[in-house]
Amino acid sequence: MKFNFRRFLAVFKARNIEFFRDKGALGWVFVFPMLVTFGFSYLFNLGDSGIYKAATIGDSLAPKSELIQWITYSDIEEAKNKLRHHQVDLLVDFTSKPLTYYMNSTSPNSRIAEKVFLESRSPISISGITKIAIDGREIKYIDWLFPGLLTMNVLWMALWGVGWVVVRHRKLGVLKRFKASPLTPLEYLLAQVCSRLFLLVSSGVMIFIGGHLIHPFVTEGSYLTLLLIYTLGCLSLSSIGLVVAARLTSEEFANGILNLITYPMMFLSEIWFSLEGSSETTQLLAKFMPLWHMTSSFRRVMSEGATVSDIAPSLYILLGITVVFTLLGAAMFKWNKD
Repeated sequence: MKFNFRRFLAVFKARNIEFFRDKGALGWVFVFPMLVTFGFSYLFNLGDSGIYKAATIGDSLAPKSELIQWITYSDIEEAKNKLRHHQVDLLVDFTSKPLTYYMNSTSPNSRIAEKVFLESRSPISISGITKIAIDGREIKYIDWLFPGLLTMNVLWMALWGVGWVVVRHRKLGVLKRFKASPLTPLEYLLAQVCSRLFLLVSSGVMIFIGGHLIHPFVTEGSYLTLLLIYTLGCLSLSSIGLVVAARLTSEEFANGILNLITYPMMFLSEIWFSLEGSSETTQLLAKFMPLWHMTSSFRRVMSEGATVSDIAPSLYILLGITVVFTLLGAAMFKWNKD
């Protein structure tokens, strides 16, 4: 049977109406990110954790300190870029003669890390040290956090809005009725994904504007690039929801599977904290997460002015996940409980 746009549009409209009628869910989609943005902007100061990250070129002479975590880099330009964008608080080149360290003149944490580093060395060795200040735009914790809040909202809405809803429809017998109609599985699934994409993009734009009103964010890159990242991220996470929903009939079991997917992804995708300095295994696992690529790309565009070509690898991964999981979900899809 050929794809029929009218049938697709009918399901698309019905799913949107179903969502908008749920005033509680609709309100929470907008209220929760705003509350967290407001809280981290004005009520809390989480920028100072007491542990400072310092990049090092040649770590054999790095002094031990309970307050500094040393992270080794082989490329000094990469390390300088990390310092410039507040991903590390200090950079020390132990291979240079005289020993040279770099600090970010716009970062309070960098000034504190500098003091801790100098105090950890003897007065004799301090005299032979060269200091270089690097200028970078001041980035507060909320500036770094907001892209993560936005993508975390997508994580919950995409997985539950597609995966859990389709399972509920199957359990209630809605899909059994659809099976008796001319509607095809492809039309139904595409309608679910497109409906969720429409809601996610609409709510995402409103949350971005609302967050900007609460705490004005400086966006160095293009808003169209941000929209492209956001759209591909929504599609990739919704496609994962399709696979979860393909055959399950128990809402409780689906809820457990979705939680199993959600929590590792949330903690490994740098939503709340940077993985800089964590183990190579942890960082490798993070790069398998579509949410990491979405969050990381969003931050790079906002804080570094990255272009589409700069984040192309992440975009290709998000697109690949979308295609693979959508086809897999469609192939596995089942109308009935049995």
